[in-house]
Amino acid sequence: MGYYPFEEGIAGTLRDNHKTSESSSYQLAANEIVQLALDVLAPEQYEEAELVAKQLTGNKKSRESARARLLEIVCPPPKRPIYYAQHEIQFLPRWTRDALRDLGDYVDMMVKSATYESQQDKRIFRVSFGPAINAFNEHWPEQGKLTNFLQRYNRFLYRPAKHDFKLPRGRVHHRFTSREVVLSAYVTMKLGEMLAHISKLANSVKQDKEDI
Repeated sequence: MGYYPFEEGIAGTLRDNHKTSESSSYQLAANEIVQLALDVLAPEQYEEAELVAKQLTGNKKSRESARARLLEIVCPPPKRPIYYAQHEIQFLPRWTRDALRDLGDYVDMMVKSATYESQQDKRIFRVSFGPAINAFNEHWPEQGKLTNFLQRYNRFLYRPAKHDFKLPRGRVHHRFTSREVVLSAYVTMKLGEMLAHISKLANSVKQDKEDI
């Protein structure tokens, strides 16, 4: 079979187009997730999150820099599940679902810790995140804004990461994009801070001082 010089050029163009297509898909984000990030994060935090998400679609050096910054944001304590999330972050921008589940597990743990501080009923640790948020709302009624954030977090991120395997319209590779993971990482750590601020027990768990 003969060799045609232009074939390599065509193949290279196709590969580049594929990479461009993937980079574009990595930058997609559901409006609900973007709005949650805008509502939860300070403007400078949101801007940094978007910059990190964009860097993940760049060259090797840019991607490594983005992952390094994410690992600084998503940092222990607690050892689990944050360590698990750190492991998954190293595979961005391609693999996303496990990172979201691990990040959600952290918020779930913090919500249940804050609720347990108020009600002293260990059954809270056996319920799913949605009912835990309802219990948190019942025992921390003054935290309506935080409850709203948690409900939206569960609706658009955590629950879909655990149970929804259908691809949204316009996506061909992953249920979630790397941009959504980055925004979620920043939102997750902020929600953790908010819960630790109002609850001594949640703060103790956050510092890895409690095993409950």
